[in-house]
Amino acid sequence: MNITKEQLEQLRQRYPTGIFEGTINFTDDEEVAHEIAFVYRKPTTTDVELYSKTAQKNALVANLNLIQTLMVYPEPGPVIAQIREYPAAYGRFVDEAVMPFFGANVTVKKQRL
Repeated sequence: MNITKEQLEQLRQRYPTGIFEGTINFTDDEEVAHEIAFVYRKPTTTDVELYSKTAQKNALVANLNLIQTLMVYPEPGPVIAQIREYPAAYGRFVDEAVMPFFGANVTVKKQRL
């Protein structure tokens, strides 16, 4: 990913809650390796609420919309075009990179009293 120090600093100032580098590595049906890298901002509870609402209707669209909403560099359009046909790849990114902001490795215990 080609981002300058100045661009990175501008993004840090614009998104003080945090920015992160995301990379999605996968192979396609012809065994061609792909690496898609981008910078995304920390998600908010509003982002996840919209994601949940959309996921009830179409999980694939919800995952793409969430990535597109969070992406701050480069412009999301070309990145989304590169990953659109690989729902397992971008779904895994949402599961492993985005959802842990709201709790990961959760275990609960229930006991009747």
